[in-house]
Amino acid sequence: MNSAVVLILAVAVAITQGAFCPGERKNGKRCLAKDKTYKCGVFLEDLVPRKPITWLGALPDALKKVKENDYQEILGEDITPDSFKNFICDPVAANARCYTTLTKFKSEPLDSCDKNLVNTKSGETVGDYLCGQVRRWLKNDEDFKANGKDNIKIPFYYSQCGEDWTPVTDGETGALYTDEELCCSPDGLFRRCDGSDYTKECPEKK
Repeated sequence: MNSAVVLILAVAVAITQGAFCPGERKNGKRCLAKDKTYKCGVFLEDLVPRKPITWLGALPDALKKVKENDYQEILGEDITPDSFKNFICDPVAANARCYTTLTKFKSEPLDSCDKNLVNTKSGETVGDYLCGQVRRWLKNDEDFKANGKDNIKIPFYYSQCGEDWTPVTDGETGALYTDEELCCSPDGLFRRCDGSDYTKECPEKK
């Protein structure tokens, strides 16, 4: 899957801190996968107190927000929303499938303008979109308003057959995160954590 994975995922960010995920009443507690299905999720780690992970979104739920002809760009070849159904409950299989689905997004730079799970319209960089969500959560935080927030980790999780969210792992280095950590200015805009140059604007859509 190409950079198309995160930006769909954060499309439905929960901006009320009381809910674990958007649509929790409709989708069930913590938006867990139903029986005989699995989900792949993307989160922000330790963003707010007493909340180890903050929801960005999950597949296949986020595909409801995109056109069918974008599925392959987002998911990769031969993967559709139906691929997440009729699943023989197995945490090892769920971990492996989510690892495969999310691994390209893992290595995508956060200044990418490509359409993906968190930014389906590709009108801004992935980082700017994510920092906008960070600002929504931390807009009343005095430290954030003065300094922004640096080195935010973005982990990947899976849920299968009603089980709780579990970190995706690669079997060697442990939990799977994006290669690049997220750093945000007080204005809710992306900045490179190491201070290097980055893409600040995306080309206008034709």
